[in-house]
Amino acid sequence: MRDRRLTFLRALPWLLLLPLLPACSLVQAPQSLEGFPPGTLQEIRQQVTELGELQKLDDATPAQRQHIQRVRRNLQQFERDTIRTANRLEKKDDWRAAKQVLQSAARVLPHSAAIESAQQQLAARRQLHEARVRMELEIHRGEQLLKDAEAYRRLQQLKEPGALTWLELKNYDRQRRASAGALQESAQKALLREKPEDIALARKALTIARGLYGDDLQQDDVLRQSLEQDLAAANRHLRRASPRPAKAPQQKPDENHVAELQRALESGDLPSARQQLNWLQQHSPQHPQLLPLQSRFRMQLNTRVDTALTRGNHLYSQGEIERALQVWREANALDPDNVELLGNIARAEKVLENLRALSAPAGTSP
Repeated sequence: MRDRRLTFLRALPWLLLLPLLPACSLVQAPQSLEGFPPGTLQEIRQQVTELGELQKLDDATPAQRQHIQRVRRNLQQFERDTIRTANRLEKKDDWRAAKQVLQSAARVLPHSAAIESAQQQLAARRQLHEARVRMELEIHRGEQLLKDAEAYRRLQQLKEPGALTWLELKNYDRQRRASAGALQESAQKALLREKPEDIALARKALTIARGLYGDDLQQDDVLRQSLEQDLAAANRHLRRASPRPAKAPQQKPDENHVAELQRALESGDLPSARQQLNWLQQHSPQHPQLLPLQSRFRMQLNTRVDTALTRGNHLYSQGEIERALQVWREANALDPDNVELLGNIARAEKVLENLRALSAPAGTSP
């Protein structure tokens, strides 16, 4: 008796839910299609069923054949209207609604090649759009990390102990390297798609990645060559994608120099950028873009010089005096008035001179 009572108590919750199960299985949510009158799906189902029955007839009357043609035209028009509606929703960036419209149409027209093709094309465009949006997010994060680099550089210059802990710097280095790697990987995938929008995003991502890698590029030749190859590929694609008119409108000389300066800054060619900047300062000092371009050039120059100083100091501390001197001289060619670079170069040259004197055979002049 006790066992029966336990069995009944265990089954009681299910017994209470049992009356609800038939209702849940029989009641269906009303089906509707966005952009179409209510009841459109039900009407299309009826027409599909009717067409199937009529097509089974061996000897259809002329009236029935006319009716078959009329039903087929209605279904074809429904296909076209569905695809147009999905395209309209896609242009409004409502990808989910566009997908639902095509899915609903595919359920009532399961053998429609047009609807199936539209679904496949929508899925491909949605995947491409998602890749571009994710790439834009990575670019945004990379730009923010580049801004943080300037703050970290200033913190490193502070002399007070504890201003920048080892853990803070390690965490930032990890973030910037991860961001640079993600940007380069996304750019490589975008280059394979060979579409102008993707190529432009790829070049921007690679430019930011180069700034984030910073000193890593001096220490890793494989990484530097890979990044340079990707940037060169992006520039080639963009040149091919930019049609040149037969007769290009003549630009003012200062506008030509501004365009050349912008291209040089985008490609990181600081010597060429300095030449264009000097020309503008002499011939068009009131140009509205001169100050912003000067600031942009100075920011890139500071980053390049700081990287060279850090790299050179590291080599110097490891006893690689000649390599450190080479790094500092290359940076000094970009910034000849930098006092810190001049001091490091003079110090390294003096050390090398002393080393040569010590290693020279006795009785010979250094």
